[in-house]
Amino acid sequence: MGLFSTLSIGTRGLFAAQLGMDVAGQNVSNADVAGYSRKRLNMTADYRADGQYGQMGFGVDVINIDRMRDKMIDQQIQRQNQQVGSYQEYDYTLQQIENIFNEPGSTGLASFVDKFFDSWQNLANNPADISARTMVKTSADIMVDVFHNLSGELSNLKAATNEKLRANADSVNELTKEIFNLNIEIGSVEINNQKANDSRDKRDGLLKELSSLVDIDTQENSQGQISVTSNGNLLVSPVGSRDIEITTTTFTMPDGTQASNIGLRFKDSQKNYNPTSGAINGLFGCRDTIIPEYEEKLNTIAKALMTSVNNLHQRGYNLMGYTGLDFFNPNATGASDIALSESISSDVQNISAATGNQAYAAPANVFGAGALNFGVAPTFLSKTNVLPAAGADVARNVIKNSVRMVGTQPLTGLTATLVENVDYRIDYAHGTVQMLHAGYDGWQMNVDFQYRSGGFKGPGDNTNAVAIAQLRQGLTMQPDALGNPTNTYVQYYSAFIGHLGLARQEATSNLETRTFLVNQYEKHQDSISGVSIDEEMADIIKFQHSYQAAARVISTASQMLDYLLNMAS
Repeated sequence: MGLFSTLSIGTRGLFAAQLGMDVAGQNVSNADVAGYSRKRLNMTADYRADGQYGQMGFGVDVINIDRMRDKMIDQQIQRQNQQVGSYQEYDYTLQQIENIFNEPGSTGLASFVDKFFDSWQNLANNPADISARTMVKTSADIMVDVFHNLSGELSNLKAATNEKLRANADSVNELTKEIFNLNIEIGSVEINNQKANDSRDKRDGLLKELSSLVDIDTQENSQGQISVTSNGNLLVSPVGSRDIEITTTTFTMPDGTQASNIGLRFKDSQKNYNPTSGAINGLFGCRDTIIPEYEEKLNTIAKALMTSVNNLHQRGYNLMGYTGLDFFNPNATGASDIALSESISSDVQNISAATGNQAYAAPANVFGAGALNFGVAPTFLSKTNVLPAAGADVARNVIKNSVRMVGTQPLTGLTATLVENVDYRIDYAHGTVQMLHAGYDGWQMNVDFQYRSGGFKGPGDNTNAVAIAQLRQGLTMQPDALGNPTNTYVQYYSAFIGHLGLARQEATSNLETRTFLVNQYEKHQDSISGVSIDEEMADIIKFQHSYQAAARVISTASQMLDYLLNMAS
């Protein structure tokens, strides 16, 4: 070895110390940057073979700059993060449903159902009082509005879920494109056995973000490029990324309104895409399972309330002595379209607070449907086989849905069962039938029906109002195997709200557990990849001294070389 070798050793040491200072400075500068992994300068002693002395030191050799990170921990974070994404959506949706129902509280549904039955109890105390009847109608209108609002808010929540699905699908496409671009960047660097450390940090951050949206699995090739799959479907590969797109399905709700849901599929293959975890999976679960569950429970209450009140109200008598009237619109399908019947909306005198006596079957009442009868409204009793006694009372006390009309053609003997509201229309309040078309002109009609005897007891009768008020304590919900109801409205609704609370508690607990695990893994990862300012400052001092020492070696060797050259001259 000679002085030139010494100069080379000093120069290599100077370069290594300078590079070490750069790495330490980079670590210090990014100490607070999320996702940054601490870098470490890997060095080894260089040497060459010498015939006289064997291996001779040739200074320091810089191998590479490596990042300090545990890949296995990253994979654990991604797995847990998928669950966090799902449970975040479950927890948020259930929280919104709790806010919608707002129970217990003075603005919740239970409070307005109570007020509705309170108004019937008040009417029972004053059955002929118009103001008491108006209170029944008003409390019913308010309760109906509450049902509408609750149903509308749940529908809006589903619509918002659809919009979040749309936004998350766009995010998945953006992330997969960025991951593919980083794949290209990393591959171009690491093909020469170098390290694309900062690009890997960026890619790990994107994978973590992607894992919060969908389930992912990753595999890495020898060039550092990864393939990402989700539920068995390829999202990213070393040669490209796949886009997902929105599909829209429109359908008709039971109340006749139009609604739509969105789905996901791959743009290239048109194959449906359903992640098994992540926020998108959670959103699908909320939209298709959780929200419909509470919509159905709300509809169950609304339908049970309509049915039970209508059943009693049809038997009752209004202030004019007519019976067979519905309180709620019988064609309503649930909470979204529950409404008062037209007769109640138009006149509170039609509220049936009184009760008739026992129901009876009437003998067949035969009449001809000739040309003169078409388009007119003859009473049942204006035909042959007039019912005995009771007279007009029987005619106007016909029980709803009890009418059955069979026609016979006298010449051919052909018979046909007629359909209500297609072939004929019944006015139950007045006990009349009206033929709707001339197709049965000349036929003889057999009309079977039930009626309620005894008739109207007068405006002071409150027995039907009392019966409807007592529905609050009656068993009307959740029929058993034999069809017998087992719960009151209050019991069913309380169980419904209790179930909602437990579901929210479970979702919150699961979210907290998964979040805790992610935090623990991240702390463990941070202990490996996080930057310690104290350690970096110690490295800076170490490299500073190394730099100074290498510079001294170069300076001393240069002086010795100058001295040697001066001697030669």
